[in-house]
Amino acid sequence: MNLEENTRKMLLTSLRVGVVAATGCTEPIAVAYAAANCMAYLHNRDIQKVEVAVSQNVMKNALAVIVPGTGRPGLVIAAATGIVAGDASAGLSVIADLKDSDLPDIYDLTDSGNVKVKVADVDDDLYVEVSVTDKEDTVRVCIAGSHTNIFLVQKNGENVFAKERPAAHEVSATKQFLQTIKLADIWEFCQTEPLENIEFMKKSADLNMALVEDGLKNDYGLKLGKSLNNQTLNAVTDDLSSKMVSYTAAASDARMGGSQLPAMSNSGSGNQGISATVPVCVVADYVKADDERLIKALTLSHLTALYIHAFLPVLSAFCATDSAAMGAAAGSIYLLKNDYQMAISAIQNMIGDSAGMVCDGAGCSCAMKVATSISSMYRSVNLAIQGITIPASNGLIYQNVDDSIRGLGTMVTKGFKQTDPTILEVMMNK
Repeated sequence: MNLEENTRKMLLTSLRVGVVAATGCTEPIAVAYAAANCMAYLHNRDIQKVEVAVSQNVMKNALAVIVPGTGRPGLVIAAATGIVAGDASAGLSVIADLKDSDLPDIYDLTDSGNVKVKVADVDDDLYVEVSVTDKEDTVRVCIAGSHTNIFLVQKNGENVFAKERPAAHEVSATKQFLQTIKLADIWEFCQTEPLENIEFMKKSADLNMALVEDGLKNDYGLKLGKSLNNQTLNAVTDDLSSKMVSYTAAASDARMGGSQLPAMSNSGSGNQGISATVPVCVVADYVKADDERLIKALTLSHLTALYIHAFLPVLSAFCATDSAAMGAAAGSIYLLKNDYQMAISAIQNMIGDSAGMVCDGAGCSCAMKVATSISSMYRSVNLAIQGITIPASNGLIYQNVDDSIRGLGTMVTKGFKQTDPTILEVMMNK
């Protein structure tokens, strides 16, 4: 099978669009980004009022997660950080240059009572609206569809920028493309694409393994990765599975606990990027892979994760670190055995284990779900190497892996639809 040139180009485009660096959990960062873009149109800058309205999923994923460099969680401080220290041109790295000297002004605005947050009455999976008023003007910025997709900027009620607002559940061009291909196309691409075209994927290892080191060294969140990496309960911590889980959890600890280091994200999520990257790097070290094999394995992992996520909503009640770890399963099989049928089996096994992966919002507990996903990945890879696959008579599993992936998408898109508002109701009434 020879891939068409256009398919290769679109796969590369999908990687460049779907695998990007981000500092901080991407939902509060989207609010910081909108707030920073408000400030780009204000001149007086004596802030009188800030109003934030977000979709249910954004609210759910922002209540408990620490905004990097601030030590505090939530959308109020996310908006304040974007206003005081945001770089409107930096996308998901909007607050990457936050300095300690910015913190007094950020805390003052956060504690002023002038920043109000609410759930927007919209159908969008991802929607962010921020309005900032100083002593002279009011600027409103609206985002929908993806974390940095600004579709409207208004100053004093007049449009200064406007483009068509994405439909509530609109599928992007790259996701539409990914829905037309098969896992076999991704496997062939990663085996045959010239290395110079995919070398940029090495950056995912550089960034996300730096987060591992940060999480193992410092006390972020639950310190799950750090605790698993220590000798406790007579556990063996130097075997492959333990290292995969502890390292990936450590990176998530750091990311969700306020580390100012960027993560390489996947499908708009840093934890998904971590889950698609770190286990592959651990396996690469285990087999002593050279850079070429590592880059190909990372490309396979991230593309597979993007492919599976193409059938999921951009945000949902499903913890998509699990689908990202399915990518890591494929990448790990490539490094261990370079066997496509084993990769299929590993993904099938993970899909069979995925039905209970419910997302109850972003926070320090994300590291627990990341660890669960990577543990499932290891078990699934181990079964696949031994020639064991969950049979198609079980649950979500079809004979064909691409059909199983689509079935997972149907379960999440339709079956989990009422789960999100229920979870948010519980969270808001605590």
